[in-house]
Amino acid sequence: MSDEEVIRRVQRGDRRCFEELHRRYYQKVWRFAKRSLVDPELASDVASETFLRAFRSIDRFSVRRNATFAAWLFRIAANLMADLSRRAPRMPSVSLDEQGELCERLADGQPIPLDQILYQEKLHRVREAVERLPFSDRQILCLSYEDRLSIKEIAVVMGKPSATAVTSHLHRALTKLRHLLLNDRYFVPEDGESHVEAMQRDQRDS
Repeated sequence: MSDEEVIRRVQRGDRRCFEELHRRYYQKVWRFAKRSLVDPELASDVASETFLRAFRSIDRFSVRRNATFAAWLFRIAANLMADLSRRAPRMPSVSLDEQGELCERLADGQPIPLDQILYQEKLHRVREAVERLPFSDRQILCLSYEDRLSIKEIAVVMGKPSATAVTSHLHRALTKLRHLLLNDRYFVPEDGESHVEAMQRDQRDS
């Protein structure tokens, strides 16, 4: 059953069908909030409030007039996070939860392939750089590259006036991210040998 069919059933009075929308989109909304706020607990609060507000206003959602249900949900979440950002502009700087599975395996003494260690380290550093970006830049990168929303949907979520405004903001965010990464010696070493190359050399020599 499509989102539109589920929404119509909810609007006709079958409120239990909203549980299906919650099942389909809760994790996506939570992840969007987590990437934007860099705080799992705040993300949970935002996701829960997003679905509460969506449930209360579902009758006003027009399948034909509005954008996709996903974009509508993300728009609600974005508004909530904008309020949070204004009240507490200094968000936590770094989240390490992406490393959880790898750390558990290391603690258990399980062997970890070098490629996986290098990939996790690179991923962590990119995540760290993203989390240093301004709030709106984190949002647009998450919507585009993680949630894979279209330019039109991102415009709805972020209240942009046009597709050009979205692409311009996205370009600026990517430029800032690239600048941060180019200032990370992990990616651009001063001595000509990257950290990746050094780890691989040490592995060969051991």
